Amino acid sequence: MLYSISNTESTTNFPLNKRKLFMILSGTFLSIIAITIFQDFLESKRSGYAFYLCESLLFKTIWFLFIPILMTLCRRIKNVPLNGVTKILIFIISPIIVHLFILPFVATVLSMFFYEGKYDIFKFFSYTMAQDFYKLVIVYTIFVFGFKYFSNRTLNTAIAESKFTLDTIVINNGKDNVIVRVQDIVQITSATPYISIHLEDKKYLHSETLKSIYEKLDASIFVRIHKSTIINISKVISFKSRLNGDYDLQLINGISVRLSRNYATDFKKQFNTGHRVGI
Repeated sequence: MLYSISNTESTTNFPLNKRKLFMILSGTFLSIIAITIFQDFLESKRSGYAFYLCESLLFKTIWFLFIPILMTLCRRIKNVPLNGVTKILIFIISPIIVHLFILPFVATVLSMFFYEGKYDIFKFFSYTMAQDFYKLVIVYTIFVFGFKYFSNRTLNTAIAESKFTLDTIVINNGKDNVIVRVQDIVQITSATPYISIHLEDKKYLHSETLKSIYEKLDASIFVRIHKSTIINISKVISFKSRLNGDYDLQLINGISVRLSRNYATDFKKQFNTGHRVGI
């Protein structure tokens, strides 16, 4: 049986920190506000009525509120796996309801302080439902699905980067259990139904397949040179061509092994990288 001593713990976070997310949201919605105010100005000129900047800003309150609500949504959603339709709908519908509830009150208070109470709660609510409701649906839907997409990408990247690799192998050798450091392995060969693990001065039989152990080894160090052989690239002293596409590798323990032409390209690439020499 194989035991490993390695650290496989990993954590996955949303790729943006709070400060960066706040800056992106602020920049995005302030840009939208500036564009929509400019649209109001153009519309006033086209229709021949007076343009009031303060009044235009008041009806852009909907865009200002996106920033704190999305920041709050981000804090709530980042520790919840979005693995079901129900959860996704909850995180889309909830901020829409909160936005619809808060907006009329905030806008009415602003109207009372700066516009002499010209507008009331019902007017803001009805205006939002008639003119801006689709904006709420689009923004919160895109945010939730975007969060899900980038979180999944971050998780997949973290899993790929933290690929499980062996540091040690515990080999049952009769009554004894021998701990072998992976870095000391020179080569591993198939010895059906076992594999043979070769060190510089000894070798052990181990009950595992060549394929399964290869998947757990560091691919930058261990290279397959034949369907039945894996070698530690750092243990290769030299190699020479057989002039038929195959090669003979000289290992540190004095053994010569054959490199099959089918695996030659990968071996040369790893050998160049590991030994910093030209071929």
